[in-house]
Amino acid sequence: MIELRNVCKSFNTGTASETKALENLNLVINEGDFVTVIGGNGSGKSTLVNIISGTLMPDEGEVLLRDYNLNKLKEHERAPYFGRVFQDPMIGTAADMTVIENLALAYGRNRTRSVFRWSYKKADVQKFIDDLKTLDLGLENRLYQKVGLLSGGQRQALTLLMATNRNKPSYRRIKRDYVRFGKGDKKAAKIEVKEAFLSAGEKYRQDKSEINQKSISKEAKKALIKKAFQEYDKKIRKFDITKPILLLDEHTAALDPKTAKKVLETTERMVNEHRLTTIMITHNMRDAIRYGNRLIMLSHGEIVADISGEDKAKLTIETLLEMFVTKSKNDMLSDSTILGN
Repeated sequence: MIELRNVCKSFNTGTASETKALENLNLVINEGDFVTVIGGNGSGKSTLVNIISGTLMPDEGEVLLRDYNLNKLKEHERAPYFGRVFQDPMIGTAADMTVIENLALAYGRNRTRSVFRWSYKKADVQKFIDDLKTLDLGLENRLYQKVGLLSGGQRQALTLLMATNRNKPSYRRIKRDYVRFGKGDKKAAKIEVKEAFLSAGEKYRQDKSEINQKSISKEAKKALIKKAFQEYDKKIRKFDITKPILLLDEHTAALDPKTAKKVLETTERMVNEHRLTTIMITHNMRDAIRYGNRLIMLSHGEIVADISGEDKAKLTIETLLEMFVTKSKNDMLSDSTILGN
């Protein structure tokens, strides 16, 4: 769950051009929500995502993830918990690196070591190929081609895959995050996870010792030890309580309509498959209505409409436009926003 409490953000403070991007904004996004955010230019849409991701810090207020104050963490420290796709297809991938190198960097972002010491195994390559096939863009046949040679739509689809492609976090991160983001008493949580890790580790060592004493072939021992480790790993990963949250900042705005539709369909499929909590900023009313289970309208840094469930399902361009005219504060909408072009 993400929560923003009384968040304020201004630019050019104290000058004649001072702008209040967010004004005492309060928002709760529940786990599994797919929220589309719409509003006129300068309504605070991108500022909202930048505040959540840590690109910007609020002037006042708090950003909470599972009740933990993210204001304590810098942008790079929040990175393991968020995947982001920007409006510009050139952002989010390294143009001079190959497709597989970009995927390897994204796949390793949950490791505790530096992302610059990245590597990938043979098993990872097959996973990358399988993931790329789901995009249906032929990128699985271009693993070793530089990303800078791809089209805008291909780069955006690749960025989306990188944003949702989560490697299993290390045991060290699982232990830390269970205490950091878990509810209740932190001291008790620390004791609980420590004892669980010790117990699981002791059981694995005992199983491994017993297997090595068996009068069976090396291959059979190897298979049994692998199975014992999988049981150990399963016990540890029960304490993995964080899932990546997807932040989409008008990620189809720079694409042609056909490519944008393809990327949005891929987005919806990935969100559903991974059950991702998602915030999607869009300039397109049709997309805001078509995708997600919840719609938020911003105007001058304030939430002027929050629609979900059956009420959202009943929305039309006409009713949403009427709501915008009624609730927004003299905001202007572009033709593409209204017409969906």
